[in-house]
Amino acid sequence: MRILLVEDDAMLGDGLRAGLRQLGFQVDWVRDGIAAERELLGGDYAAAVLDLGLPGKDGLAVLQAVRAAQLKTPVLALTARDAVSDRIRGLDLGADDYVVKPVDLHELAARLRSLVRRSHGVVQERLTAGDLTLDPATRQVHWHGVAVA
Repeated sequence: MRILLVEDDAMLGDGLRAGLRQLGFQVDWVRDGIAAERELLGGDYAAAVLDLGLPGKDGLAVLQAVRAAQLKTPVLALTARDAVSDRIRGLDLGADDYVVKPVDLHELAARLRSLVRRSHGVVQERLTAGDLTLDPATRQVHWHGVAVA
């Protein structure tokens, strides 16, 4: 699944991008709010991970703008802003989830899968086509109920 990562910290962004790629995500990475808004409005993303403290345009302003434009892409706010009032504001402005840094990479991936699943009205993660089943969380494939190596 293709996601947009918006993070201005080079070390953290590089680590998140590499880690999410290893977990099966296709990750596009931008480092400022202006680029984030442009990508969100023009790109085709399953979800976005949005830092709130961004140069150029604050993450909350980006969130507010894309929601005003009726963008339905799920957005996970990932930020150091940990006050309850910050979390409430982020969620009220349209974030679908709000996570305080630092975050475990596997938890971030699970939250992204959950957001995408819910945005498509799906209650379970497994994908099935005939006798073939794929579980993106575990990256396992089964054919006729037997695990494929």
